[in-house]
Amino acid sequence: MKKKINLLSLLFFLFFVVLNAQTPYFYYYKGQKIDLTVNRDYVYIIADYEFLKSSSSTQLFKKFNMEQDNDEQIQDLTKLKFESAPTMQEYIAIVDTLKENEYVHKVLPFFERGNAPPIGTSDFFYIKLKGAEDTIQLRQIAEGQNVQIVKQVPYMPLWYILTIRNSTLNNSIDATNYFYETGYFEDVDPAFMFNFRTNCTNDPLFSQLWGLKNNTYSGIDINVCNAWKITRGAGVNVAVVDQGIDPNHNDLLANFHSLSFNAQSGTSPSVFTGASHGTHVAGTIAAIRNNNLQVVGVSPESKIMRISHSLSVSSTASAELASGISWAWQNGADVINNSWGDQGGYYFNQLQSSILDNAIVNAIKQGRQSKGSVVVFASGNFSPVMDYPANSNNDILTVGSVNPNGVRSSFSGYGAKLDVVAPGNDIISTLPYNSIGSMDGTSMAAPHVAGVAALVLSVNPNLSWQQVKYIIETTAQKVRTDLYTYANNPSRPSGTWNDQVGHGLVNAYEAVCLASCTAVANFTNQTVNANQTVTNCFINANNVTVTNNAKLILNAVFETTITGPFEVQLGSELEIKFYKPAICPAIIIKKEAE
Repeated sequence: MKKKINLLSLLFFLFFVVLNAQTPYFYYYKGQKIDLTVNRDYVYIIADYEFLKSSSSTQLFKKFNMEQDNDEQIQDLTKLKFESAPTMQEYIAIVDTLKENEYVHKVLPFFERGNAPPIGTSDFFYIKLKGAEDTIQLRQIAEGQNVQIVKQVPYMPLWYILTIRNSTLNNSIDATNYFYETGYFEDVDPAFMFNFRTNCTNDPLFSQLWGLKNNTYSGIDINVCNAWKITRGAGVNVAVVDQGIDPNHNDLLANFHSLSFNAQSGTSPSVFTGASHGTHVAGTIAAIRNNNLQVVGVSPESKIMRISHSLSVSSTASAELASGISWAWQNGADVINNSWGDQGGYYFNQLQSSILDNAIVNAIKQGRQSKGSVVVFASGNFSPVMDYPANSNNDILTVGSVNPNGVRSSFSGYGAKLDVVAPGNDIISTLPYNSIGSMDGTSMAAPHVAGVAALVLSVNPNLSWQQVKYIIETTAQKVRTDLYTYANNPSRPSGTWNDQVGHGLVNAYEAVCLASCTAVANFTNQTVNANQTVTNCFINANNVTVTNNAKLILNAVFETTITGPFEVQLGSELEIKFYKPAICPAIIIKKEAE
């Protein structure tokens, strides 16, 4: 009988050990233990600055399929995100390895509760004394654990801020639990890093626009809030070639361009057919921001040029649409959005139109005073095939669709001509007669990209269409690497690519930051007799001689222009490269200074 009791006790013990391994954290709140669940998508680290910028850190993070989250750098906390969440055992092993690195001082966990976004912890925590006389006790216990008392909280004399920066205590949860369990203190607080900031806009339905701001911790979005800190698209015209747009919609009206066109009649103004499609597309591009009304667009200060067409079968449809595209670039359209196509050739068996092809080429080559209009097409909803014209021209910016988890939408056409993807499932936007509603399709994905193109041109209107396309492609997020293998492709100069998701999910913030790279290096009247590298956004080289077996590298972000005399003598070398900086202009400037 006694042996059975011991065996039963052992089973209970093992059960609680397993349970503790799965939920190893808790904290005290009002004297009660509150269980915490570790989030395995992120950690914060505190590490030496030089290490974070070194190739050693990059290799260390890659080893664990994790990378720095450039969108969030809080003081000296660096946020690392896993490409896919490890198991708990893997997570513990990774954290232990990071702790062992001589340059990493602290590894600090995130926690999750339900579907709320994960919440981080730092090296700080708070202690409340039972009385003012307990400061001596606080100092003694803090010194015993090598915990630093930072300061007394202003106007709250019994509360103190402490840090575990140099302590053997692992994190603020462990620290508060240790101090509380001494019994000497009234209360503790692990200083969870709450985000009390309101949304980046007051539009009431913003929280439902997952493509702009995904509020589920596992989800993805186009990172537009950070982009809006730099630009909101002012000064850019986006033409919407579609089934007409409600001319009186209160969340769009102020952003309509004064010019519009009816592609079927060949006259102005455009007409509103009553269909929902065009109004929905327009809202995703440029619904007004911060008007406390409905939704907001990706580029909410751009102007919408309305070009209407029923998109129905007719004997002259291709000529009419070609005329609409031609009117757009000839009347100042910087970006032309086309959320339409031949339905995967369902009716027409991939027949093509020379007049439509010609109109697209002219827009790309001649628009914006020969810098080129950015022409955006939806890839189509007849997976796996792609729509025409989206699949007809490498210079088109062709857009597929992903769902809130970064997975290619089941309907999204894909293949060799696909450039990037954007949110296309359950997209809420404006509908006729001052209403709103949800739609699915690559038609909804394309305007996200058209809006990003507008943001890019807003910060740098001198960019060519090629440069805008390159920026959007090269800054795209490599989503769902557990499902999609991104690889180099000789026909894809903008980086790694996958036939189902292209270069990845558009990233408005990184695209805008890269577009902000406008500095020019004028490398003129130079004799290069030792190895030299010139790096800048744009490089102009003139009257240069490379001699004495030296190597000159011209390393431009966007463009190197060589004019006038330029001589590379026998035995010497010239190499022209493209340089992708660490995204934001401030970082670019810092790199140049180094």
